[in-house]
Amino acid sequence: MRTTFLLLIVAMLTCAQAPAGAQQPANVPLIGVLGDDFLSRPVLGFRRGLRELGYIEGQNIILDARRSSSPGSGLYLHAADLVRLRVSVIVALFPGALQVAMKATKTIPIVMTYPSDPVAGGIVASLERPGGNVTGVTGLASGLGGKWLELLKETVPEVKRVAVLWSYKSGNEVPEWKHVEATARALRVELQSLEVRDQGDFAGAFKSATTGRADAFIMVPHIIGFPREIGELALKNRLPGIFWRRDFAAAGGLMAYGADPYEQSRRAAYFVDKILKGAKTAELPVEQPKNFELVINLKTAKELGIAIPPRVLAWADAVFR
Repeated sequence: MRTTFLLLIVAMLTCAQAPAGAQQPANVPLIGVLGDDFLSRPVLGFRRGLRELGYIEGQNIILDARRSSSPGSGLYLHAADLVRLRVSVIVALFPGALQVAMKATKTIPIVMTYPSDPVAGGIVASLERPGGNVTGVTGLASGLGGKWLELLKETVPEVKRVAVLWSYKSGNEVPEWKHVEATARALRVELQSLEVRDQGDFAGAFKSATTGRADAFIMVPHIIGFPREIGELALKNRLPGIFWRRDFAAAGGLMAYGADPYEQSRRAAYFVDKILKGAKTAELPVEQPKNFELVINLKTAKELGIAIPPRVLAWADAVFR
């Protein structure tokens, strides 16, 4: 009898410690999460959103979180494994994750947090009616590219030539380039278009910007990783720049203006909740950001010899010193 009791205790402990993806209580949804860092703002924001909706991990929802910083073979394997496990939803917290999730399944709902235009990028048919198995949150609002140039000019008034680091072969970035172009004409700023597709292109792009006599640069948001490396290149080449996400400013960039990735991922939890309650992914409108944050790195400004105008500092939501 005593032996039977001990065996029962061991079995209970074993079940309690089993991996989320391997075993879960009956009728508890299993959600696959593809993120770049488990302690990053997007992952923490997503978990907060779930808590706000009454979900408790391990009780009424189970997360199978997979970590990878690029769309390489490891990420493909993670996405394929989540499909094999028949997760209820896949949450893609960066563009590389979305790419592999879309290749891995055409049926399992995918909730994205996407920085660029998902319509121009061919991700969804329209914001109002996505039409496939992908919906979620986009970080881009129409005309944001023009706002980047306006802020850059407001912060560094002597700027006359701006390098734009973007991928013109990526359809979802063309609209923002057009907004930058229109604003440049109005502000009488000359643009230098520089193609960047991955990490290996940045050193050459910054060299071209300096030899091309650019006074500053704009980073269009298809690049997610390498904020520290890009920040170091910007400082090395003595170029002030504006980014679309705060972690680039935190890592040495001069400033950033865009949707808060924490808030975007927090909102992604609401899409997961709707899907679990029966909503059809194809009919769930993609949500655009309502609030944007301006982040300034005063340490970088000092190193570059830039005095941030008081009115710009007054607008800032966050300042790194």
